[in-house]
Amino acid sequence: LGTRDATNGFCLFSDDPIEKDLEHYLEPLAKLCDVISKWETALREKGSGKFENSRVIQLSYKNRLYWKHTIKCETDKERLLLCYQTNSQIVQGRFPLSRELALELASLMSQIDMGDYSLEKSRDVGVGLKGLDKFYPYRYRDALGAEQLKDVQELLVSKWMLLKGRSTLDCVRIYLTCCRKWPYFGACLFQAKPRQNPESNAASGATPVAWLAVAEDALNVLELSTMAPVARYPYSSVMTFGGCQDDFMLVVSHDDGGGCEQKLLFAMSKPKILEVTLLIADYMNALGHTVPGTPQMNSLTRNGSHRSLRTSQRPTLGGCSAVATGFSTNATTTAHNTLNSHATHTLNSNHSHTLSSSHHAGGGSQPGT
Repeated sequence: LGTRDATNGFCLFSDDPIEKDLEHYLEPLAKLCDVISKWETALREKGSGKFENSRVIQLSYKNRLYWKHTIKCETDKERLLLCYQTNSQIVQGRFPLSRELALELASLMSQIDMGDYSLEKSRDVGVGLKGLDKFYPYRYRDALGAEQLKDVQELLVSKWMLLKGRSTLDCVRIYLTCCRKWPYFGACLFQAKPRQNPESNAASGATPVAWLAVAEDALNVLELSTMAPVARYPYSSVMTFGGCQDDFMLVVSHDDGGGCEQKLLFAMSKPKILEVTLLIADYMNALGHTVPGTPQMNSLTRNGSHRSLRTSQRPTLGGCSAVATGFSTNATTTAHNTLNSHATHTLNSNHSHTLSSSHHAGGGSQPGT
C-alpha cells in the first residue's frame, strides 16, 4: 500500500449496519468472516429477522490515531489517504471552513482525483457538477438554487483549470498544509448531547448537541454548528471514562489543589460509546498511561440485542457499575465485541473557528502556491 507499519495510525474500519455516521475499528487479529457475520446479524435484527440482500458490509482503510509529531514521517500514500479522509469530513460538515475555502479545496481534490481539466473533460457538461458532488460540503450545495449552482460549478471549473500541470503530490501538499491549520485536524468526531454543559450555565435551557473531538492529548468538546471550542479535558486529568448506562461518562480532576473532581455525562448510542472509549484508551496507552486492576465489565448491548457475547483481544475494561461506587473492584472479565457492548476504563493519573481562504498560502490565482 505504500504505508508504514502499524505505528502509522491507519487501520481497517467497517461501516455500522444501522447508524450511517458510525464506523467500527477492526482489531488487527479479527477474522473477516467473523466481522461480516456480526454485521449481518446486527442488520437482520434491525429488520426483525428479515435478511436484506441489498446491503453489504463496507470496509475502509483510514487513519485512526493521528500524531502531529510524525508528520515528517508520513509516506506519500498516507498523505493521499489523509486527503480523501479529510475531504469526506468536509463534505459531511465535520470540518469548519468558509465557502471560498471550500471551493479552493474542491478544486484541489478535483485535480488530485481527475487530473488536469482538459478539452475532453470540457465536453462533459456534468464534470463540474461531479466535482461539487464529490468535494463540496453538502450544507453549502443544498442551499443553492439552480442558477447559483451553475455559477458555483463554473467557479469550481475555473479554479480547477488554474491547477493544470500541478502534480498529485504538489496538490496533496497544498491541501494538507491548509487543512492542518485547524487545531483539531486528525481528531475523531462524535456527536453527543451533554447531560450537563461542560461550562454549565443553568440559565441556558435545553442542552444542545455538541461534538466530542478525540485527539492525541485530550478530549475536546466543540460547538455543533461553528465547531468552536467549548471545553478541553487533557488525558492527564482524566480519572475515569467509558459507558455508564446509556451515557458516556468522563470523570476529571482539576489542578486547583483541592482535589476537586467533575463528572460529565454525554448521551450517545451504545456503539458510539464503545468506539469513543476504545479510542481514548488507545491514545492513553500510547502516551504511557496504564490501566491498574481489572474492574468488572458492565455488558451493554445495542437496543436489547440477544446476540451472544464474545470476548475480544483487548485488555480488560471496567464497567460503570464498578467505577460509580469508589473505583475499587477486582473482578476479572474482558471487553465484548464491537457491535455488542461498551466499557469503562478506570485510570490513576494525575480555538477553533471556521477556516477561510485567507489561511491558504497563496500566490497569484493558484491556491496555496
